[in-house]
Amino acid sequence: MQIEPRRWPGRVVPSTTADVDVAVESLCVRASWPDADRRWVRRLLEPWFTAGWSVDALLIAVDKKPDGTRQGAPRSRTQVAHEFLRARLRTWTADGAGLASPPLKGVSLGEWYRVNRRNAALHAPRRSSGLTSEGERARAESRALAHRRDPVERSREKGRRRQEVLDSLLVPGQEVPSFADSWRLVAELVPVPRVCSACGHVRNEVAQPAHRVA
Repeated sequence: MQIEPRRWPGRVVPSTTADVDVAVESLCVRASWPDADRRWVRRLLEPWFTAGWSVDALLIAVDKKPDGTRQGAPRSRTQVAHEFLRARLRTWTADGAGLASPPLKGVSLGEWYRVNRRNAALHAPRRSSGLTSEGERARAESRALAHRRDPVERSREKGRRRQEVLDSLLVPGQEVPSFADSWRLVAELVPVPRVCSACGHVRNEVAQPAHRVA
């Protein structure tokens, strides 16, 4: 699998010769070292790649020391790229006996590929189930209604569809209640106060308690 240097996964530890070439180019591009001699950079980094270092880990080592403090000023154009890189990586040798552990754990290209495929499958859009005949008809009506330019006609159509839905809720054999039916229901539920014909005073009849006969 061939990967462009700009797209090389930073946490992948290169293992093959082709992967090392791409990783070296990726490091030079990300560090903005267009003048770097790739052959010398590769010769310097091969032991680090073998020890499990990735491009991301190497870039961290260029900027920081193992204790987290900064390494110093960035590379100037007068400094040779691979010599500058050698000086920065010298602080990451384990007391001169070997290379220190990388500040960022790397993964193999195969492992990165499997994780990437799994994440892509998890976040892939799900296929929607097919619509029934009723759903297809409703969608067609909705689209036809949306394309009508006349807002009045569109409003009337919406009202007609709403009325059809309300009519479908009626018990079979019964008619749609009228306004008179609604007022009759209100009159039955809410008592109307009696008004005196002479003075117009509202007379609220209060039930008198019944007298008990001894």
